Amino acid sequence: MSIEGGKADGTELHKVSVKISPFWIDKPEIWFYQVEAQFKISCITAEETKFNYLISQLDPKFVENVWDIIRSDSQTKYTDSKTRLLNLFKESENARIQRLITGIDLDDLKPSQLLQKLRSVATSDVSENLIKTLWLGKLPDSIKNILIVSKEDTDSLAIMADKICDMSPKTEIYSTSYEHNSSNELLDRVKNLEQ
Repeated sequence: MSIEGGKADGTELHKVSVKISPFWIDKPEIWFYQVEAQFKISCITAEETKFNYLISQLDPKFVENVWDIIRSDSQTKYTDSKTRLLNLFKESENARIQRLITGIDLDDLKPSQLLQKLRSVATSDVSENLIKTLWLGKLPDSIKNILIVSKEDTDSLAIMADKICDMSPKTEIYSTSYEHNSSNELLDRVKNLEQ
């Protein structure tokens, strides 16, 4: 958002410019929240003004999804476009639950980041206890075994898990799977040398 000032007949004028970020196809709900925050900051409440900002800054590949709305005489083009884009690109509840269970791993994330990612994917009817169970299940055994005995809340456990990761080298955290793979590789090499 930028503000341009000027004077006309002793009156100071301000023009507020809204800059909308590129459409976030993976998280359209969050994207619309950001757009509407820009509108609120800029005191933009008119449906037609919101629609014009949306269409003028939306990538053409997404504009074609609302082309019939653009050409219509509707008085609620912004609301209609928002509803259409959310219906087209918002992840279904079943897909979110499936991704929650199988599609998110620790990878290069800190344990606390993994927890937040699980929470952001979870639907409103997923309990915090289930999120905690899924989160613990995705942590390495060396961390999970320490945390599982604690009575702390999940956020406190995430902080503890981050500290454990910071104190332990990656090789130590993942040592069980690494050692198993390394042992197999060494045995294969020895067998090849013996032949």
